Amino acid sequence: MDDEVQDLDAWQGAVTGALLRFDVECSRPERFRGSVSRHRLGETSLIAMTSHPHRAVRAPEHLGDGPGEYLLSLQLAGTAEFRQDDRVGRVGPGDMVFYDSGRPVEIVSGEGYRSLCFRFPTTGPGTADLRGYGRAGELTATTLDGAHGLTPAVAGLLTGLHETLEQSDVASRPESVLATARHATELVRTLFDDELSRRGLLERRDPHEELRTRIDRYIDEQLADPTLSPSSIAAAMFVSPRHLHALLAEDGRTVAGTIRQRRIQRCLADLADPAYAAEPVSAIAQRRGLPNATRFGQLVKHATGRTPVAYRRAALGNGAG
Repeated sequence: MDDEVQDLDAWQGAVTGALLRFDVECSRPERFRGSVSRHRLGETSLIAMTSHPHRAVRAPEHLGDGPGEYLLSLQLAGTAEFRQDDRVGRVGPGDMVFYDSGRPVEIVSGEGYRSLCFRFPTTGPGTADLRGYGRAGELTATTLDGAHGLTPAVAGLLTGLHETLEQSDVASRPESVLATARHATELVRTLFDDELSRRGLLERRDPHEELRTRIDRYIDEQLADPTLSPSSIAAAMFVSPRHLHALLAEDGRTVAGTIRQRRIQRCLADLADPAYAAEPVSAIAQRRGLPNATRFGQLVKHATGRTPVAYRRAALGNGAG
């Protein structure tokens, strides 16, 4: 729920705690009202804010030495201006704007300001192979029109996630909420590629190749989920199951075969790793999404000609298992 703040100093403190360190000023501080709420979602956060008109400045002395983060702000009501890197992004309801926590930024809000801010790391799994992610700095303080490109899809996902967080018992299904947050990050990264390409700042590559890369990465990240399926992967990639199957068929693969192959590869690596020598074979299989011991044994035997225990013993060369 939103935390109502009764004065400017309290609101500045709430913003610093939930978002970033800013100096905040307004023309009528005695009349200022606002609210700030934050939901932590793994490495990401979703912050909802309302306020009277104000000016927030993140100056060089506010910048820390910690890991960098990106912030994508969705304007829900009112207007605002974002200044960073000698650019000015003006947003109204439905528009989005992006800025970098690692560089100075100035934000000026108008009447009826209400926004939703998605905060996520600048580095992490899957960022290196997304071309636009590394060049995202060229999009800071640039208005992302709420009626064009992927902006409406990102806005819809973020508002839906916020409504879920505000209205339901998140603790009862944390994995589904975290999965939605991961989907949001994935879609935002795709938005970067799309916007940079549209502005002629990024050479286009085969979109099918790029999507297959994201599919493979998603499968690797979700191997522990025994319910991982073509339908869940298609939903995460925002494509139809039919299109998903067609994409991998271009590589001579099937979705189910890819999931199975990657699970076995990870399991074989774990079985051959001395660090897991004392861990039961069944635990290794379950960790990679293969809870059926009989089926796991069949897959390992098919891939190696040995049972899991025999494969581990041969790989470690010390009779472990």
